[in-house]
Amino acid sequence: MARPVRPNQLPIETLRWLERRLLSLERQERYECAYALRMEVAEWLLGAVDANLTAPAPL
Repeated sequence: MARPVRPNQLPIETLRWLERRLLSLERQERYECAYALRMEVAEWLLGAVDANLTAPAPL
């Protein structure tokens, strides 16, 4: 069975940074911030057009 292709993928360095950031937010008991970051990344990974993580196109 073929794996579904994800519209966006994260470089390993970015994934590790996100994991550290989420851990840091949770240690500070900033659970709402951690949840919001997770949801933004999930939307971006699924290819949401209006995700806040959209980078501007280079000129």
